[in-house]
Amino acid sequence: MIGYWIAMAFANTVAKLPFSALYKIADGLTFVLQHIIRYRKKVIYNNLKNAFPEKSPSEIQKIASGCYKNFADLLVETIKSTKLTREEALERVVLQDTSFFDDLHKRKKNCIVVLGHYANFEWVALTFPLNVRQACFAVFQPLSNDNFNRKVVQIRERFGLTLFPMQETYNYMTNNLTPNSLYGFIGDQSPRKDRIKYWTKFLNQYTPVHLGVENISRKYDMAVVFMEVHRVKRGFYELTPHIITDDAASMAPFEITEKHVGVLENIIQKNPADWLWSHKRWKHQPDATTKREIDNRPLNPRTP
Repeated sequence: MIGYWIAMAFANTVAKLPFSALYKIADGLTFVLQHIIRYRKKVIYNNLKNAFPEKSPSEIQKIASGCYKNFADLLVETIKSTKLTREEALERVVLQDTSFFDDLHKRKKNCIVVLGHYANFEWVALTFPLNVRQACFAVFQPLSNDNFNRKVVQIRERFGLTLFPMQETYNYMTNNLTPNSLYGFIGDQSPRKDRIKYWTKFLNQYTPVHLGVENISRKYDMAVVFMEVHRVKRGFYELTPHIITDDAASMAPFEITEKHVGVLENIIQKNPADWLWSHKRWKHQPDATTKREIDNRPLNPRTP
């Protein structure tokens, strides 16, 4: 309990600082993470080398340095979320084109918005309700500490977002599906080994993928959109929706999954430093039979 109050006092103090001061803290934090703590250095470099075998050691080093900077910015910007005003949020996270969501709203059609751990995905979820007319919901992974968990939920829901635990996704959406709504999912998390149902190739590696987006969207005939996040400059982001489908029920098995994975892969390849390479995304590997099946799949375009 004492640790919680100390952490909250520190976070509240930092959150009151202007952005210029926050980014000086982020610069110092970048140095500490990369050169002193060496936060998950082995994981980051192994992931990068496997994803980009064609890149030189100096290129890998440059991406890794950018990865630490992105992570530090994400941390301080997330803390700043507690003091971010609606006006600041709308200025700093801009949805470039709302026409698709406006059309869905008119037709009262539900939609799943898929995100990756890319740039400031926290602010994207936070500002969903400010950028669209729909009611907005999002899946989240509860924290083990109840006090911190309640605080995180409070921060993420402060502009109208409603969260529900990842473990209760199917039950929640089966029993609480709200008409004319958007549901946010993170599409690049690694499933537990005993829950892996599908493998694909992602960033040059055999990768297990959650099928929640596909299964739920097909079951309830929801639209599916991948939301690209582009950092214009520090603290300012533009969102570009990539329409996966407006008719999920008509899609072939695994087509939705392959397409949203492909969109994220293309985004990462354009600017790899803004993805969280510190995740142990490839801790599980398929057996030889599954690898051969993946390698022999027809080469269909992923990008919608």
